[in-house]
Amino acid sequence: MHNYTLRGLLCDLDGTLADSEPLHCTAWLTTLAEDYGITYDEQWFEQWIGTSDRVLARYVVEKDELSVSEEDLIARKQNRYHEAVAREGKTFAGVDEALSRIVDQGFPVAIATNSGRKDADVMIGAAQLDRFTPVSVTASDVREMKPAPDIYLLAARKLGLDARECIAIEDSGPGGVAARAAGCYLIALTDKVTEADERLPDSASAIRRALELLRQGGGVHQS
Repeated sequence: MHNYTLRGLLCDLDGTLADSEPLHCTAWLTTLAEDYGITYDEQWFEQWIGTSDRVLARYVVEKDELSVSEEDLIARKQNRYHEAVAREGKTFAGVDEALSRIVDQGFPVAIATNSGRKDADVMIGAAQLDRFTPVSVTASDVREMKPAPDIYLLAARKLGLDARECIAIEDSGPGGVAARAAGCYLIALTDKVTEADERLPDSASAIRRALELLRQGGGVHQS
C-alpha cells in the first residue's frame, strides 16, 4: 500500500461532462430502424452505455445478420450523431463553472473517453470543452478500450502524471473498472460504477469535490 498525492483530474466525456448519451441513443435507434428495419428501444440501449460503437456494431451485425460491415454501420450512426451534436451538444449544468475553477487553480485536466476520436472531437468542440484542456484520449488512441485501463493510463501520462495521482469521474460500469484498474481515485456518478471511493449525484458536484481533494495539499490517495 502506497500513498499518492492527488494532482490532476481525468473525466469521462459522454454522460459525465457532456449530456450526450441521449444523442448517441437516438442516432443508433434511428439508424437501425430507418436504414435496416431493426427496432430497438431506449431500454435496450442502456446496456451499451460506456462501451464503444465498435462493440455495439459488432453485436448488431452478428445478431441481426446484417449484410453490412461494422465500419459502414458505425459511419451511418456517426453521421446522425454529429448532426445532432452540432445542434444540441452541451455540458451538464454547472460543469463549465466547476471545470473553470479547477483550471484557474492550476490543476491539470484531461478527457478520457471510450468514444472514438471523431465522435469525441465533435462533442468537445460543440460543448467548448477545449477551453479547459487540450488533452483528450479516446478509444481510437489505445490498444484496449475501457474496461481496460489503457485510456486512463495514457490520459494521466499526457498530463505528466501517474494515474495514481489522478482523480477519475465516471458514470459507467466499464469506465469505473478502467479507472480503478489504472489506480485512480474514483468518484462515481451512478450505481453502475462499483468500488468507487465516493459517489456524488451529479457531474458538477463531483468536479467540485475533486477540487476539494486536490486543494487538500493535493489530497492523499492510497493505492
